Amino acid sequence: MLKVVLLVFLSMLSVSFCYGKGSISAQKISRVAFQTGGFFLYAEGGRWNSPGECSNSDAIVLLSSDRNYDKAYSLLLAAYMSGKAISAYSDGCTTFDGKTYSTIRGFKYLVVY
Repeated sequence: MLKVVLLVFLSMLSVSFCYGKGSISAQKISRVAFQTGGFFLYAEGGRWNSPGECSNSDAIVLLSSDRNYDKAYSLLLAAYMSGKAISAYSDGCTTFDGKTYSTIRGFKYLVVY
């Protein structure tokens, strides 16, 4: 019985660690902005899909603390300037002005179309 309870508890923990992660589908970038903590990308269609519980989906954020920030920033800026769509991988949320936004990784599944 103890093994069953422990197994259920551990499976619940693993779900909470994975929560809020997932793909952000391809969209064109309509505008960009530097805000506290990162590079904000706004979707041409008005909304990015948010795999997590982030409260705002009109922008996604490449955090300035991302270990690949400089390369990802260059790639995203080139995509914006050339009118290309991007898709990304979100691994959480960040807060700005009381709203939460999906954060994207600068090194995993960041694709320009």
